[in-house]
Amino acid sequence: MRLVTLLKAGLTLDLYLFKNNRAAFISMLLWPYLVLALILGMGLSFGNPSSFKQKVGMHIDPIVYFVASTFIALSSLDVMWGISGQILFQRWIGTLPYTLIAPYRTSVTLIVTYIPRYLLSTFINILEFTPLILLMNGLYQGSIKIAVLLLAATIGMFPLLGFSALFASFLLAIKEESNVLSWINPIILMFSGAFYPAYLLPYWARLISHILPTTYTIELARTAAWLGSPDLTHITFLVGLLAGITIVYNLTAYLVVGAGEKKAMKEGAF
Repeated sequence: MRLVTLLKAGLTLDLYLFKNNRAAFISMLLWPYLVLALILGMGLSFGNPSSFKQKVGMHIDPIVYFVASTFIALSSLDVMWGISGQILFQRWIGTLPYTLIAPYRTSVTLIVTYIPRYLLSTFINILEFTPLILLMNGLYQGSIKIAVLLLAATIGMFPLLGFSALFASFLLAIKEESNVLSWINPIILMFSGAFYPAYLLPYWARLISHILPTTYTIELARTAAWLGSPDLTHITFLVGLLAGITIVYNLTAYLVVGAGEKKAMKEGAF
């Protein structure tokens, strides 16, 4: 079985899921704006755009700022659920042993079959936010901001793949069955600065945020919220950081994940 076969399998699974489960497809379309409305509603109930700019200390567009936060937060959650969550899901439905004995390593199977889903959902989400961004910023500036968001989502996927593979291996090793991701994911987003800038966190929390790949992905996406053209120097710096983190997490995953898979193969998946 070739890797291309795994890619086709992942894409076919998602297309048929949307075709045969239209309620899930409609929910996926509504979800980004529901999250954005919740964040903006909470923000407006406690303040206004002027006070937000003053507290953040930057001349930014609050709407695009939270569009970027929502877009990357949803993308990051999707990666965590799509890879680490698959270990839990397959354990619940009893298919994990078959994945473990597949021709490719479990981590490779989960990652390769997930990539088409990530690209498809990211493309759909950016299409949903495109009219709002163009309406707020015009065609030229809006197109630049959309390009920055796509860059952040694409570059930010690579370190998250390694991060999620490490967590999936951990779930395999400890044979966890409870839905731990339901409370771990919000904590990761909180430390990453998804709800407010990471530099406003306490010192100990900032130390944690520095090792999370989502912190830099969210920061890169938020450069789209700067009024005027984004700073290319800052964007290049963040892309370089994400590239370095990608090497660290994926190299670590390559060295460590196999141990968790071997333990699961030896002791059983349940």
